[in-house]
Amino acid sequence: GKKTKEEWEERKSSQRRYNWSFDDKYEIYQSDTKGQRLKNLTNAPGYDAEGSYSPDGKWIAFASNRSGYTKSLTNEEKENFKKSPERFMEIYIMKEDGSEVKRLTHNDGYDGGPFFSPDGKRITFRRFTPDGHTAEIYTMNVDGSDIKQITRLGKMSWAPFYHPRGDYLIFTSNKFGYDNFELFIVDTNGSKDPVRVTDLTGFDGLPVFNKDGDEIFWTHNPPNQEAQIYRANWNDERARRALDLPRLKSNVLPAADTPSTKLTENRLEFWVKYLAQEKFEGRPTGHALEAEYTGKLADEFKELGLTPFDSAFVTEYEFTNGVSLGKNSKLDIEILGKKQTLAIHKDWVPSSFSLNSKGAKGAAIFVGYGIVAPAQGALPVFDSYAGEDVKGKWALAFNGIPEDISTDQRFHLHMFSRPQHKATVAAQKGAIGLILIDDGNVKSSSELNLLFEGREERSGIPVIRISRALAEQIFIANGTTVKEWTEKLKTAETLARPLHSTTFNAQVDLEFTKAKARNVVGEIKVPGARKTIVIGAHLDHLGHGEFGNSLKPGSKKIHPGADDNASGVATVLELARQLSLEKNKLKQNVVFGLWTGEEIGTLGSSRFLKIHSAKNFSASINLDMVGRLSSALLVQGVDSSPDWKPLIEKTASQQTLPLATQGDPYLPTDAISFYLKKVPSISLFTGSHPQYHTPEDTPDLINFEGMIKVTEFAKALVSELAASGRSPRYQKVPGSANMTPAGGSRSFRLYLGTIPDYTQDNVKGVLISGTADNSPAAQAGLKAGDVLLELGGMKINNLHDYVYCLQALKADEQVPLRIRRGDEIKTLAITPKLKSAQ
Repeated sequence: GKKTKEEWEERKSSQRRYNWSFDDKYEIYQSDTKGQRLKNLTNAPGYDAEGSYSPDGKWIAFASNRSGYTKSLTNEEKENFKKSPERFMEIYIMKEDGSEVKRLTHNDGYDGGPFFSPDGKRITFRRFTPDGHTAEIYTMNVDGSDIKQITRLGKMSWAPFYHPRGDYLIFTSNKFGYDNFELFIVDTNGSKDPVRVTDLTGFDGLPVFNKDGDEIFWTHNPPNQEAQIYRANWNDERARRALDLPRLKSNVLPAADTPSTKLTENRLEFWVKYLAQEKFEGRPTGHALEAEYTGKLADEFKELGLTPFDSAFVTEYEFTNGVSLGKNSKLDIEILGKKQTLAIHKDWVPSSFSLNSKGAKGAAIFVGYGIVAPAQGALPVFDSYAGEDVKGKWALAFNGIPEDISTDQRFHLHMFSRPQHKATVAAQKGAIGLILIDDGNVKSSSELNLLFEGREERSGIPVIRISRALAEQIFIANGTTVKEWTEKLKTAETLARPLHSTTFNAQVDLEFTKAKARNVVGEIKVPGARKTIVIGAHLDHLGHGEFGNSLKPGSKKIHPGADDNASGVATVLELARQLSLEKNKLKQNVVFGLWTGEEIGTLGSSRFLKIHSAKNFSASINLDMVGRLSSALLVQGVDSSPDWKPLIEKTASQQTLPLATQGDPYLPTDAISFYLKKVPSISLFTGSHPQYHTPEDTPDLINFEGMIKVTEFAKALVSELAASGRSPRYQKVPGSANMTPAGGSRSFRLYLGTIPDYTQDNVKGVLISGTADNSPAAQAGLKAGDVLLELGGMKINNLHDYVYCLQALKADEQVPLRIRRGDEIKTLAITPKLKSAQ
């Protein structure tokens, strides 16, 4: 319209500072986050703008000069309004639907830019003088009472915004020059001079904090350039020091140097919620924001007065995080004289542990399941290669193990059936490569994808997977079918058969991707100390379950890992704070390590020990899942030293925390890294639960009072060691044949959904604390307190037996489960399920 054209012409011909047109038809609208579902909230003559929601979303504060149109004006007011309509801008409040409008300010001069305080009880705004030459920051109650001037700079101070802690504001001002706007902070009482925050040439203004108060966003406009939005980390503790504000408030992270050594539940809660927040997407190793949260943890170590163990608190290491196909992967096959190049992903795909090959050409021999297993007891030798020489040929085998064999034979063959082991056997037999026939668990041939095995390891020969459809072509050309062979092999027939009409020529080109991961390590250095205690926890988790460790496969949701293991990290930080306050009592150094890569193979702690000799480490204490204390704290790995039990008993006698101990030091957590380097190592653990390795492991389920008790115990234990200067004696424990190896996965091939009670003591069998929802265990009728005695006809004396049984069962095949419930022995039926690949 005419007014718009006039506005554009005026802007072309002049430079107006701190002034704009106040259109009397300007209204406030509401929309969804996509700009849809528009709703008009104001409909009064005048300029309505600068709206902001209250924290609960029920109210909107805004600025308007509607009084210049709706009330009776004196002649002087009419003249002022005609010249400067902004002088009639006042603060109003209304319900989020536009109802119950109430005027809050009555001032000659522009009142605008209102924002609510975090508790929703007050509003901050800017107030210009009538001539518009200067502005100051004010606050008031939401009903307009108790208007308080916060700044008195006599400059242009505006755009105030509350920090989420609620006791200071950030705003912009040209205190240091008309064209040099900078950001400042000031306490909400205005009792002290504002403190400058930015020091950039040009304009800095319109600042806002994120909801956690650890990031800030603002507009920066360098001279002769366009304005852009900037972002930076925000150090709340430094801001509080600069403003001389109390650093201990009920809803914020308590000060690191709080004089009292009393444990603060609030600090534990802060760190658990910080690490488990959605923004960090489950903290998978090498995450894009890993540098951010490890940097914040490093800042905390520095704030506590720790020194870096290396040249810096944060140290990087490289790890393999994926695999992809190179451009030279190709498979040619000749069947009955007919040559064809096969389609990758449809007909075939390399295994991620395959050897790269520029060409491996040869005939194929079918070798059943490709298993070679020695005799054991009454079980005979099992040799899929018997009677055939595979030297210089491809070995073609089914995945897995025969279906209809005895339970004893199934258990026996299981340990020889891993694809990597089959590849090793084929290579030892002289085969030029191994071809594995897909086991039929994928829904279609289009899902024959390259799967990353969690680490970069190579077989000595090329290894490929082919579809069952391609296998069918090969067998038909040789006068048989896939079904005929699977039927023959159900009863463990093992003789190999040449495939005279079939040759393969494979080129395998795999490229592994690398990423950076980060450990955070700090130290309390004690002058003259020769020994060092290591206190550690892993800070990584499962992300969206990408590597198949999730117990809710296929969910793809964020796994926040509040208990596993934000709880351990928070406890380590609190121990660092407390012990740093008592460092004059220590006779040993104390290292605090926050490791990444634990969930994919204890990478971070192992990397640390590759760089640093373990000979000066006297003991290692690991905290992994200490946030769900219910009945007792489990101290694992006590057999790593004969001195642990008496030391633990002495410490426990001075605490109110119930304890249970477990001897086996071969634990699937970072404690194993230190134990294998001959460092006496224990791990603290409050038990598993239905939310373990699921998207439901959230901060609201954490027992923070229980975490305080765990931290008290850990501190007493470390203090006893560090103050005495004694070192526990290392004790070698023979490893179980069924233990999870260092760097191995904790996940099982099959899924029952039982939750073992790891605090059980002197129980023959496996005591469970519950079952996962809708799991095979729940469907079978298992309950908390049941003791598992036999599974599939195999006796269970301990957890190792249980793991062994579980790994050897067959998916979707019902087996008997014998349990003890109270004084009664019952037999249930349970059907294991196969965990789908992520």
